[in-house]
Amino acid sequence: MTGTLDRPLVTGRERYPLAADAFLGAALIFLVAVVAQEGIAYLLAAGEPATWTPPVWLEAIGALGMPLAVVGGPLLAWRVHGRHLGWRELVAAVVGAMLGGAVFGVAFLLLFFLTRLVPGPAARDEGPWAMVIVAALGVVAFLCRPVIVAVRDLAGPRAHPRRHGLRLVVVVLGLAAVVAGVMVGGETAELGMFMLLPAVPAAVAATAMDWWRAGPGSPLSRRGSPAPPRRTAAARWRGRGAPPR
Repeated sequence: MTGTLDRPLVTGRERYPLAADAFLGAALIFLVAVVAQEGIAYLLAAGEPATWTPPVWLEAIGALGMPLAVVGGPLLAWRVHGRHLGWRELVAAVVGAMLGGAVFGVAFLLLFFLTRLVPGPAARDEGPWAMVIVAALGVVAFLCRPVIVAVRDLAGPRAHPRRHGLRLVVVVLGLAAVVAGVMVGGETAELGMFMLLPAVPAAVAATAMDWWRAGPGSPLSRRGSPAPPRRTAAARWRGRGAPPR
C-alpha cells in the first residue's frame, strides 16, 4: 500500500508562477500602503500638504509598508496557490526575503552606477532613465509568461480562475499606478522603482519557500515522498528462494 500526504506539494514547475504571484502581491501591498498614506495625508492637510507636518503615526504607515509587503507578498501567493502554511515556510520566507533584499540591493547599486556612465544630459538632469528602462524590461520579461498563462486559462479551461484572475487584476492596477505616477511627475514618477524594492525580495522568498518544501534533500521533500510499498510474505519468500518444507 502506498501512503501519500493529503496536502499538495509545490513542484519545480510551479515555482515560477508562485514567485511571480509573490512579486505582484508584494507590489500590491506596498501600493495600498502608499495610497493609504498619501490619501490620509491629503485629507488631514485639507488639500495643502506642502505646509503641513504629518504626524508620527502616519509616517509609521509608510515605514511599515515595505516589510509588510516583503513578508505579505509570498504568504499571500502561497495561500492563493492553495498551499499549507507552517512555521517552516515562515522561516524560509524570512530567510529568502533577507537574501533577496541583499542581492537586489547590490544589483540595484551596480545598475545605478553602470547607467550613470551612459553619456547624455538626461541622466544628470532628469534622473537615471537608463536604469528605469532596464528595470522595466526586466519586469516585463519576468511577468510575460505568467500573464500569458493566466489569459489563456481564463479564456479557455479556467483551471485556476481565482489565481489567474487576481494575477491579471494586480498587473492592471500596477500598470495604472505606474502610468499615473509618471504623469503626475516629481517623486511620484519613481513609484514603479519603489515597488520593486519589496517585490523582488518577495519573489526570492517564495522561491525559498518552494525549495524548502519540495527541493531535493529537504526534510519536507523526504516527508512528502510516497512511502515504499510493503512486501507481502509471498514476495519475501520469492526473494529468498523457495520456502522450506
